[in-house]
Amino acid sequence: MKICYALLAVLALSSCDAFDKEETIPAFILINSADLVTDPDQGANTHGILDATVFADGVFVGTFEMPAVVPILQNGVSTITVAAGIKNNGLSQDRIIYPFYDFTVRQINLLPNAIIPFTADTTVTFQYYENILNFEYEDFENVGTGLVPFDASNATFIQISEPAENVSIGQSLEVTLTPDSSIFFVATDWSLQNLPQGNNIYLEIDFKGDHPLEIGILAFNSTVLKVFALGILPTDEWTKVYVDLTNEIAQQVNTNNFAVYLESRLGPNDGEKRIYIDNLKFVYP
Repeated sequence: MKICYALLAVLALSSCDAFDKEETIPAFILINSADLVTDPDQGANTHGILDATVFADGVFVGTFEMPAVVPILQNGVSTITVAAGIKNNGLSQDRIIYPFYDFTVRQINLLPNAIIPFTADTTVTFQYYENILNFEYEDFENVGTGLVPFDASNATFIQISEPAENVSIGQSLEVTLTPDSSIFFVATDWSLQNLPQGNNIYLEIDFKGDHPLEIGILAFNSTVLKVFALGILPTDEWTKVYVDLTNEIAQQVNTNNFAVYLESRLGPNDGEKRIYIDNLKFVYP
């Protein structure tokens, strides 16, 4: 019986110690928005960064849709790392860290129960990884385009500069589909050869329009193989879409010569439709 009382006493003391431990009062990091800075050879700086994935001293804190107040359970000077999160293939249910944007790192003094801006203007700025990426892009700023009509394409497409249709300063592409010119089917003239198959490969595109757009690859061997990748639904606002072409290209084991295609076709009962495209960008390591 004495042994039982002794054990109960030890357990009671242990329980008191557990409840008496001081808990860390969290600090908070404020991130309102994201920005992208590009070099001249990397194309436009439009982006679709929606999420901030945060690490504190290398430890994962969480992924937060911006604007966000991020709780961090530690105090003092810490290394805060933020990664850029996107909708992969435009899908809300497939949010990932974009593999081609470098992480942004800052030293921040975390104060208990204080909300600390990540930067002076609460914006986190990202860049592409330097010296390891290749870019092919068409921003429609020059005379003519890098898009070649393919097959039975008969839709009209022109470069325009009306501010209402521009996603960035300069020009964008307007495609007009009518019952008499109902097929838009073009391929890029980029030299996409000897790609690192099995590595991440993406097409970035800014899109707006009242008709769907299909995106895929053409694989050139003894014949031309058309491989569908993604369909973009109509939207009345400019939208950045990151098209993951990794698997589509990796599966073509008999060739390493590709082009990107864009396609839109009217249905039999459709009237006139317009779609707008800007800042096509093919990125690979």
